[in-house]
Amino acid sequence: MKQTIRQSTKDEEVYPSSGRGLMHVCPGCGQALELYDTRDGDQAYWCHACGKGHRAGSPPLAALQPDRAS
Repeated sequence: MKQTIRQSTKDEEVYPSSGRGLMHVCPGCGQALELYDTRDGDQAYWCHACGKGHRAGSPPLAALQPDRAS
């Protein structure tokens, strides 16, 4: 199978190649986010304290932090 390599531009957000060792936290308050299923079949992370969230497939870079347990 041929694998394509895509170059990122400086305007794009650069995500880590692996989510291992990372946890989703709220960019606003830093609390761990809860994962929920949405009505359209997707998943989203939600912060109850701030009342904000994001889709699991497009997190802001500030939401990906090193896991404190590892």
